[in-house]
Amino acid sequence: MQSLRLLTASVAITLGLTGSAYAQSFTALPRVDSPYVYVMSNDIHANSVAVLKRSVFGGLDKVAVVATGGAGVGVGTTTPPPDPLGSQNALIKSDDGRWLFATNAGSNQVSVFAIRGSQLILTDVRASGGTYPVSVAQRGNRVYVLNSAGASNVSVFELNANGHLTAEPNETRVIGTDQALVGNQPNVGMTPAQLQLTPDGQWLAVSVKDASAKGWFELFSVDRHGDLAQDPAITPSNDPQPFGFAFDARGHLITSEAAGSAASSYSVTRDGQLHAISSDIANGQAAACWLAVSGRYAFTANAGKGDISAYRIGENGALTLIGNGVAATLESGAAPTDLKVSPDGLFLYVGNSLGGDVDSYLILPEGQLFKVGQTTVFAGASGMQGLAL
Repeated sequence: MQSLRLLTASVAITLGLTGSAYAQSFTALPRVDSPYVYVMSNDIHANSVAVLKRSVFGGLDKVAVVATGGAGVGVGTTTPPPDPLGSQNALIKSDDGRWLFATNAGSNQVSVFAIRGSQLILTDVRASGGTYPVSVAQRGNRVYVLNSAGASNVSVFELNANGHLTAEPNETRVIGTDQALVGNQPNVGMTPAQLQLTPDGQWLAVSVKDASAKGWFELFSVDRHGDLAQDPAITPSNDPQPFGFAFDARGHLITSEAAGSAASSYSVTRDGQLHAISSDIANGQAAACWLAVSGRYAFTANAGKGDISAYRIGENGALTLIGNGVAATLESGAAPTDLKVSPDGLFLYVGNSLGGDVDSYLILPEGQLFKVGQTTVFAGASGMQGLAL
């Protein structure tokens, strides 16, 4: 880590950044819990997860590929490729770092892996409780799966110490969309995109896209056992397609908006309503779908332009676009379909589905991005989607 800090300082000096800005951005960093990055193939025949090892300088080396025991759906067909799932958090790591959860949208299943160093050990493959699972959330022994096609729903499972899931059918909650499969995929512009628990664990939030009108968020109250309230608190979105979202350190919900290629921020009220702080802060790009938060910065992956935008998050959750809206540009022809920040907040990893690779960036002071590597993971234009750290 000391070597990495020296490298970061060197890059900051090279780019003309002040010492005080550097010190402010890289103090009191959380401890890194794992050097591994996971990428899902979403292969139409046999889904799999690649294990990539992260170097101290942020670069990635592929060390293994492990089958999920289920099937993906391949390249996007119902909307312009490459976005087949229309979601964020299709692949996640558990809060304690012991488990990895993968969705298999083609076979309507969810897979569980035990994480043992560089090894992934498949411990369970279960029916997802619905059609077209695309996003997972977890807290303690509860796992929540978002099924986005047909009568969309949230299915709830209990995870035991051996990595096996038990369905809790009485906990299933219906989401207000109903999109039939066309071939093997729904119209992902009209489906739920993500679910995630608030930092305090009191609410399970779901973002819902509706390209024909306006999207919305549904927040289900979560009791101390992990059970969900019967009915959610619903907040309309200004944008038809609220997509990926994350929470900052103060619990503000920061979301990307695909239709307007923008970002918005909200506070969560005591009754589960979302109160708008910054609304529709456009980045001037196209299709801002995936979003990640690192400290006081948020980043969106803009699939329509093949680039990344950066926003500054104020203490009150207000968003400010940084620069001209382009913090980094991927290679020609690239289409980012996911992005995640390393646990230490130093690196941003961007999945490029069309290229089948992952681009690695060092996060510099003031939200600037410095590319440190590119790693081929799967065949290009084969449907790769899902990134977890």
